[in-house]
Amino acid sequence: MDDGTAGVIDAFELFDGVSLAFNSIPQGTATWDDVEPLELQIDWCLHGRFQLDDGIRLGEGELAVHDERVRKRSMEFPAPLYTGLTIRISRSEGAKTLSRSLSATSLDFDVLAQQLAGSSGCKVYAPDPSMKALLESFWDIDEREPLMRLRLKTLELIALVNATPRLAPRTEDYQRRSTIDSLERGMWLLGSNLEHDVTVADAAKASCMGISAFKEKFTKTFGVTPMAFRRQCRMERAAQLLETTEKSISTVALSVGYRNPSKFSAAFAATFKYSPSGYRTANRSGNMHLTNSFQSRELNMKRKLCRTCASGPKH
Repeated sequence: MDDGTAGVIDAFELFDGVSLAFNSIPQGTATWDDVEPLELQIDWCLHGRFQLDDGIRLGEGELAVHDERVRKRSMEFPAPLYTGLTIRISRSEGAKTLSRSLSATSLDFDVLAQQLAGSSGCKVYAPDPSMKALLESFWDIDEREPLMRLRLKTLELIALVNATPRLAPRTEDYQRRSTIDSLERGMWLLGSNLEHDVTVADAAKASCMGISAFKEKFTKTFGVTPMAFRRQCRMERAAQLLETTEKSISTVALSVGYRNPSKFSAAFAATFKYSPSGYRTANRSGNMHLTNSFQSRELNMKRKLCRTCASGPKH
């Protein structure tokens, strides 16, 4: 990222000219100067948001399709964590591979690409329940032949998209840049002073909004409610303290605003699937095994959610 923080992108070459990437990106902006290849890209957002100044503005549960007319050379991630996938299909080898693999479906890749990207080079859709379930299932792959199963799911997705006469367009607009800047001031307040009581009203005041408007716009923009975001920040800070200090569980709980250690332990276990003491032991012994290799990416990134809050609000 431009501020030096790091995200995680796990990429798989599925076929000649067809790749799949799982993206876990923290809040911030990323810019680069790569030349965009001639290809079709499909992005699906599991959690969070990402946006460009022009072109794609993708929200939770939405599917974006764009071709080489859209340049993704600067991407902003306003939510605490963006988790999603990207399928890239080259116009040459990738299109041929899919046409051969899906010959029984009468796939005409050029016609499908033109239909999906539209006249502007980019369209954003709201997948139907069947397509959404298939997209979510990409994260259910375990260690049993993962590459082959990802290939099959990708072919199934292309076949399903090709068989859907008309994908539903997105109905929700995004917030203006000035609104996001205001919301980020409230976000910074929620992510700081974790040992003290900070209310939604305090954050709304920092954003110069009423409470109802702040809650609605915050959730719409960042994909999480204000107090759920603050709870994530508290858990992240608690995890850091458990990893790097010898403070007692009750002291750690107080440091992140929990006066009742039992409530703290329950909240921590709900976030990390470990009790605080179990987390400390497993982390220091190097035995933090997770049940799903793909889910581990999201959990590892979740522990980095709120570190950007320490840099203060934007003005």
